[in-house]
Formats: sequence, structure tokens, C-alpha cells
Amino acid sequence: MSIFEFSRLLGQLSPVFLILGVLLGMLLYKRLNAIHKSIIYYFLAMLCVDLTGRFLAQYGNNHVVLIVYSLVEVMGVGYFYYKFLLSKRYVPIFIVNILAILYISWELFSYLFFKTDVKYFQPYAKVVDNFVVILLALTFLYEKMNDFKESRWDNFKLNIVVLVFFTLNTLIFLPFNFLVNESTGIKFYFWMGNLLIVLLFYGFLINEVWKNGRQSKLTPQ
Repeated sequence: MSIFEFSRLLGQLSPVFLILGVLLGMLLYKRLNAIHKSIIYYFLAMLCVDLTGRFLAQYGNNHVVLIVYSLVEVMGVGYFYYKFLLSKRYVPIFIVNILAILYISWELFSYLFFKTDVKYFQPYAKVVDNFVVILLALTFLYEKMNDFKESRWDNFKLNIVVLVFFTLNTLIFLPFNFLVNESTGIKFYFWMGNLLIVLLFYGFLINEVWKNGRQSKLTPQ
């Protein structure tokens, strides 16, 4: 099996993992706490973006999906942190989040209404999105390092995984233009690495949902 074929195989697994996560969430929904219910909504949003991208790819390039993906993610993950993980809204971080949303929205507007040559397509939406999530994750770590109540460390592992995933994802998406236009085949190693990281991230989230559903009592949240 060639690298290209293996990359395509990994690409087909992404919606499978997301569908599995959504179905598992539906099955265990009443047992899940608010945090893990939010993860199900994340799965659902990512699945919609994933399927939309595959649909558009049949009629041309689907680069716009990356920008939409980034916009949905920066808003969704930001809400998740402010709602469930951070003890308060830090004004500087919140301002950065708003600026990121505005920038990605502007990038989306520019892509839709101004003709962009694929050769020069270099969106920074995903990098900006990742930067905000990394900033939120580091803020959570800062809170925990200054919090000596052991009972409040329950989401520490989730935050660490989010931090590592989005950091690695940023490193991959920085040279996006190169990955789109590179013709020697090296890009497939990058995409394969990214797909492996994404699948591991989805797998971790699915496992967290499964554990929470099994451990929680069947009571309305």
C-alpha cells in the first residue's frame, strides 16, 4: 500500500470516528454530564463540516471548508472553555478570541467575494483558531497551577490533550500553501501525520464520553 493510498484510507476513517462519537453520545446522552454532552455537539459540528468538505470536493476545491471549520471551532471551543473549564472570563483572552472570530470571518468573506488563485491560497484561519485554543488551554493550566484544591483537577487530562493536539495541528497547518501546491509527494506525509493526530484526538474524546457515560448514574443532567 502506497503512502497516497494509506492517506486516503485514514481520511475515510475520520467521519467514521465522528459518527461513532455521535451515536455513542446519543446512546449515553442522559448519563453524560454537561461537559461530555458538549463534546457530542463538537462531534456533530465536525461531522457536518467533514461531510460538506467531501461534497464540495466533488465539484472543485473545498478550501473554503477549512475557513468555516476554523470559525466554527474557535467559537465552539471558546464557548466550551468559558462555560465549563475557566473559573472566570479573562478580558485579554476574551478580546483575543473576539478578534480571532472577526479575522476568520473577514478571511471567509474575502474568499467568497474576491477571486483567489489556488496557488496563492494561504489561509491563516486554522492557525489563528489553534492559537486561541492553545491560549485557552494554557490559561486553564495557569488556573490549575494556582489552585490547590485537588477536586478541581478533574478536567486536567482533557485540557492537556487539547493543548497537545492543537499545538501539533498548528505546526502542520502553518505551511498550508506548500502542502496544497507541493508536487513531489512529501505533502502526503504531512497529511497522513495530521490525520493520525486527528483520529487519536477523536478516539480520546470518544473514550472520555464512554467512560463518563458508564460511570454516571442514569439521571437527567
